[in-house]
Amino acid sequence: MRKNLVFEIGTEELPPSCTGEGVSGLKKILENKLAENRLEFEDIQTYSSPRRLVAVVKGLSELQNSKERTVAGPTLKVAFDKDGNPTMAAEGFARSLNLEVSDLEEIEVEGKGVYLGKRIIEEEKKAVDVLPDILKDSILSLTFSKQMTWADHDIKFARPIRWILALYDNEVIKFSLENLNSANITFGHRTLSPGPINIKDADSYFKLLQDKGKVIADAVKRKELILNQINQLEEDIWRGNYRVVLDGNLLNDVVNMVEMPNVVIGNFPEEFLYIPKDLLIEAIQYHQKYFAVLDKSGNVSTKFLIIQNGIKDNGGIKKGNERVLKARLSDAAFFYEEDKKHDFNYWADKLKGVIFFSNLGSMYNKALRLKKVSAYIAGLLEGSRLHEKDDISTNLATASMLCKCDLVTNMVVEFPALQGVVGRQYAREKGEKSEVPDAIFEHHLPRFAADILPATDVGLILSIADKIDTITGMFLVGKIPSGSEDPFALRRKASGIVLSILKGKYDFDLTGLISYNQNLYQKSFNFRGISDLKISTGIKDFIIARYRFLLEKKDKRLDILESILGSGCCSILDIDLRYKAIEEFIESEDIKKISCPMIRCKNIIDKKEFGEVDVELLEEEYEKRLFSSVNMKEKVIKDLMCKKDYTAVLAELYGFGEIVDLFFDKVLVMDKDKKVRSNRINLIKKAVDSYLLMADFSRLTIEGNSRI
Repeated sequence: MRKNLVFEIGTEELPPSCTGEGVSGLKKILENKLAENRLEFEDIQTYSSPRRLVAVVKGLSELQNSKERTVAGPTLKVAFDKDGNPTMAAEGFARSLNLEVSDLEEIEVEGKGVYLGKRIIEEEKKAVDVLPDILKDSILSLTFSKQMTWADHDIKFARPIRWILALYDNEVIKFSLENLNSANITFGHRTLSPGPINIKDADSYFKLLQDKGKVIADAVKRKELILNQINQLEEDIWRGNYRVVLDGNLLNDVVNMVEMPNVVIGNFPEEFLYIPKDLLIEAIQYHQKYFAVLDKSGNVSTKFLIIQNGIKDNGGIKKGNERVLKARLSDAAFFYEEDKKHDFNYWADKLKGVIFFSNLGSMYNKALRLKKVSAYIAGLLEGSRLHEKDDISTNLATASMLCKCDLVTNMVVEFPALQGVVGRQYAREKGEKSEVPDAIFEHHLPRFAADILPATDVGLILSIADKIDTITGMFLVGKIPSGSEDPFALRRKASGIVLSILKGKYDFDLTGLISYNQNLYQKSFNFRGISDLKISTGIKDFIIARYRFLLEKKDKRLDILESILGSGCCSILDIDLRYKAIEEFIESEDIKKISCPMIRCKNIIDKKEFGEVDVELLEEEYEKRLFSSVNMKEKVIKDLMCKKDYTAVLAELYGFGEIVDLFFDKVLVMDKDKKVRSNRINLIKKAVDSYLLMADFSRLTIEGNSRI
């Protein structure tokens, strides 16, 4: 028989960012721990509200699955002497298992021989006996980007834990954590229903929590409730005259800040409507998490929405929030007016006093590097469609020097989330060409997972330059991400580089760009004892690892990527094009016709020395035929590679495999004559090099999980 388990970790109010981490982390940890403990289950779903993380395990078995394991000790030769008596090794092994030597048995280990050992069937324990440790370990295993300790406890968590509920059907799973004991008690809404609520069984948890506790523990349902209320406002009350600005990140934050959402409409004075639209919307949203409202013309209206936590408004909540927003908008208006008194030269000069990072100079130094790095990238793309556009170099140079200036404006100091938005607005007001303001905003993109990418070439190139410069600088000062730690979001920046390159279809070698950026740092700052090659290789691998991560998210084959990297390819776009070509080829053709001949070649030349092929030493018909084919294929493949026609390259290699196989079938490579033997090895090496123009196909995994 199977039962349901509900597991709730009650906390102080969690930051919105931590609820997402907690929900995904709790699910993964529970899945792994239940599997490790041989407990079967049908499904695990996790939920959250500001004061709780919840896991529901459906169809959890009452008993562990049985498990047989084999413990091998000494070999029979070591276990018994010539008279057949057990040795000290056999007796010691038996004692380690609390057994007699006579209880042991002969166990044959494939490929190694016969050992003295024991087949042990592990006892099936009840779920209620193993769940306490599983649930306790699950809490201790949860990690968050921001953690804290409290009281005199050693445990770390996003916020202090105040209660633990653990019910397996109607049975409490009892365990202790610091000063807390698990129970069947939860707590409702802090204001509407603050008292304890007894939960009789796992299946009644959600209903009792909502009915008695006034809490909706499912974030999806809270989000639907908010959207339904907004939709009702827009269609039934405002009748299409107003539209709410539904920022996805803000909506997710608000969902994770309330346990029973209630939408309230507020208003602010018209005097603030002169503030530019983007700045005004951000000022409304930033501090208090309000939603801005647009009129039919798309302009910001004086209305705004408050998502209240469950309390029906009698007018006091609306007035209080209106006072708060009026004060915030007064600040925004003041800072905007102050900023209008200055220009970009003033702000650029102030950047000289803003440190980019310790030992990496100022933000002004960074802007100077961005000007050079973006120009270098544009140079790498010379001859592409990029250079059909007018003034791209001029716009890049201007945008590079202006893109960091808004960091020292009053608006961004007060509203940090407006980085880029303020710079774009002020550049427009100062009369810069449209490509420059757009690039100032776009160079920050993408700011988070699933964010938009730059829409212009100037923005894409500047975004790549900015991110590669930050990553290079951090690697030089040793701030390299490790494990889950990434305080400077370098992985996100590396992902941004990959996505921007793919969107722009920019074909350039990463190593050259990294080395150029690294040299700019080396000329300005002293990094003694640092290996340039080690740093540049580390940065290249770090960026390519984000392309690998994108493949993993799509459940794509990583062996194809490894084969391409084996060719030495370091262009993200080229890697992507080759990957798609090989992936499509595998679906329609037998890739073994390419990989097997290459493997035969690589096995022969392994750990050998190479030189040029001596035509005079080619004696047999099939080695002459291979030599002729290699020379022809090399030229054809190189031409096709230049055209990025990788499907045609694979077709050429497919036919080439037959010639390689014939060579091995008809020609004795290891000839008695040393010169002939070496010459044939040189010829095989030349054949391998033809394959490597595209990929190292020997790294492909074929049929199951084994390499060919």
